[in-house]
Amino acid sequence: MKLMYAPSDLAAMDPLVLMKNLDHVRMSSRRISYMLQQQVHLYTPTANELRERIDQYVEAERQIEGEMARRQIRA
Repeated sequence: MKLMYAPSDLAAMDPLVLMKNLDHVRMSSRRISYMLQQQVHLYTPTANELRERIDQYVEAERQIEGEMARRQIRA
């Protein structure tokens, strides 16, 4: 899976930007998840694409949370 953020980019981000990006990836993954739930009739490749997008956002969330933990920033 392609990472949404390079580790060096995360390390260079301002704490406020990290928190805003964390909010963005959380909202995006939940919105896509909701779309997938509402459209269970989707053609399999389309559903798989949505699942991959959700996984990408969830991984980005983990990356940002890891960087915030490394810097001891609380959301």
